[in-house]
Amino acid sequence: MPRMRVIAAAVGALCSLPALADEYTNTYFFGDSLTDSGFYAPALPPGTGRFTTNPGPVWSEVLAERLGFSATPSNQGGTNFAAGGARVSQLPGIPPTPPTASAPPLRTQVDAFLAQSGGQADRNALHFVWSGANDIFFIASNPAAATAYLQTTTAEAAAEIARLSAAGARHIVVFNLPDIGATPFGASQGAAGAAGLTSLSRGYNQFLFTSLEAAGTSVIGLDAFSLLNEVRADPARYGFVNATLPACGATASLVCTAMNLVAPGADQNFVFADGVHPTTGGHRLVADYVEGMLSAPGYVGQLAEAPVRNQRALSAQLWRNAADALEHSAIGQVSGWASVSGGEVDILDVDSSPAALAVGGERRMSEHAVVGAALAYSRSSPDWGAAGGYRLKDLALSLYGGYRDGALSITGSASFSKLDFDTRRRVALGAATRVHRGSAEGSRFALGAQIAYALEHGAFSHGPVASLLYQHVTVPGFDEQANDGSVSSSLSYRSQKRRSTMVSAGWQARLKAGDWTPYASILLNRDGQAGNRSLGMNGSASTITYKLPTQSAPKSYTSVNVGVSGKIGNAMRLGFDVDTVVGKKDLKDTRVTASLRMPF
Repeated sequence: MPRMRVIAAAVGALCSLPALADEYTNTYFFGDSLTDSGFYAPALPPGTGRFTTNPGPVWSEVLAERLGFSATPSNQGGTNFAAGGARVSQLPGIPPTPPTASAPPLRTQVDAFLAQSGGQADRNALHFVWSGANDIFFIASNPAAATAYLQTTTAEAAAEIARLSAAGARHIVVFNLPDIGATPFGASQGAAGAAGLTSLSRGYNQFLFTSLEAAGTSVIGLDAFSLLNEVRADPARYGFVNATLPACGATASLVCTAMNLVAPGADQNFVFADGVHPTTGGHRLVADYVEGMLSAPGYVGQLAEAPVRNQRALSAQLWRNAADALEHSAIGQVSGWASVSGGEVDILDVDSSPAALAVGGERRMSEHAVVGAALAYSRSSPDWGAAGGYRLKDLALSLYGGYRDGALSITGSASFSKLDFDTRRRVALGAATRVHRGSAEGSRFALGAQIAYALEHGAFSHGPVASLLYQHVTVPGFDEQANDGSVSSSLSYRSQKRRSTMVSAGWQARLKAGDWTPYASILLNRDGQAGNRSLGMNGSASTITYKLPTQSAPKSYTSVNVGVSGKIGNAMRLGFDVDTVVGKKDLKDTRVTASLRMPF
C-alpha cells in the first residue's frame, strides 16, 4: 500500500510539470554529495558512484528529468558541478581520503561553470546551490573556532552565489543545511554531540542568509532543515518505515547497492542510506519538495486572471443593456433587470465554471441618453488539478450609460469590485499531500466604452464595432498555512497587480423579426498588457524576497457573440446571450446569460 501511494503521488506531481518546464531553459547544480549525480562514478564499480542507494538517482537527476533536462556530472560533459566531499572554498574535501579529498570546492565549481559559459549565466535557467555540510564536519571537532569559521565560510558561499547572480543568473535556488544533528550520524555522537551539530547547522543557515540579504542577492531559499525534521517526526505519513537507521548498514552510500540493504525495499522506505545521505526514496521526496516550491508562483500568480475575464463579461453585458434601453425604453422610463449566467473558462489549463447573478436598472434621460447602475456577484473555483485550486468571490458595483444619435451609438461603464480569494495549494511529498491554505481580499477597477455604427437595410442592420476596456486588479500579499502545521513548504506571497488594456474591434449584425431580435458579432481582441509577469515571495528558509515567473492569458484572441432578445407579455423583455473565445488553445471562455427586463 505505501508503494502504491508513492506511485499515485508521483503521477499527481507530474500533472503540474508542463507549465513549470516551459518557464526555464536548463538546470545547473553546485554543491556536495547531497546533489552529486555521479562525479566519481567513472572510477568506481558499475552501478555505484552516487551518495545514495545505488543505482537510484539523486534529487538533482529526478528534478532535471521531470523538467525535460539532465543532471549529468560536469566532468562527464553535463551541467551538474556538485562533487561529494566538497567544501565551500577549501581543500581537502571531507572525508580527507580518496576520492573525496580532492573534491572541487564550491568556489572551483563556480569558476568551472563561468569558464565553460564564457562568464555569462543563462538568465532563464535554474541554478541550484546546496553547500556547507562538509564545512560543518570539518569544524565540528573545534567548537571554540566554529563561530568565526562559519561566519567566514558562509560569507564565501554568499560571494559565490553573488558571482552567479552577477553573471546573469536570475533564478538561484539556495538550500539551507538540513539538521545534521537529526541524522543517524548525529545520533551516533550522543545527545550532546547531536545538539552541537544541530547548533552548527542552525548557525550556518543563519549566517548564510544574513550574508545574502546584506549583499542584496535575490535567491530562492529552500528549507531543508525544517523538511528533514518534519519527515522524521512522522515518517509513515511520507511513505517511510524508518527514519533513524541507515538502509545500507555499515556500507558507505557511495558504493551501496541493493546487495547491501538491511531490508528489502529499504532504498525506498528508509529515509537515510548511510549516516547523512538520503536513500533513493529520500531523494525523490526532496525533488517533490523543490518542484512544489518552484511551481507555486505559476498557480498563485494566476489569481488576478479570473477577475480580468469576469470584468470583460460584465462590461459587455452592461454595454448591451445600455444599447437595449436606448432601443426599447421611452423617454423618462425607469427599467429594472436581472440576469443569471454560467460558463466554462480555461486560462492556461486552469479550469473553472463561473456563475454570476446581476441586478440593475436604468433611466432613459432623453431621446439620446440613458444612465444606469448595477450590482453583480460571481463565484468560481478555478482548478489547478493535482496542485489544488482556489475560490474567487467577485462583487462589483457598476455605473453605465449610453448615447445614440442616428446610426452612431456609444456605451460605457465604470466598475468597482471587491474580490475575495481562498487558496488551497497541494504539495505532494512522497506518499503525503500537504494542503497549504491562504486568503486575501483584493480589488478591481474597470473603465471602458464601446462605439458602434449601424448600417440600416430595412429590418436588418450591421456595422463596425470597437471597444476599449481598462482594468486594474490588485491581489494583496498573503501567507499560507499548512494543514499539518509544517513550515518548510509554506510560502508568503507579495502583492500582485494586473493591469489590462483590452482593445477590441469587429463587426456586428441585428435582425428585427417581429417581437424578437437576434444578433451576432465577431471581435478581434488584444490585451496590450498581458504576458509574462513575476510573483514575489519568500519561504521559511529566509526573509529574502525572490521573484519567479508566472503567466497571463494570451494577448490576442477572437471572440464570437450570439444572442436574441424579445418581448414577452405586455412590457417585459427576455434575452439569451452566448459569448465565446474561438481558436485559442491556451484560453477558453464561454459564458451563457439569460436576462429579464421590465419597466417600473
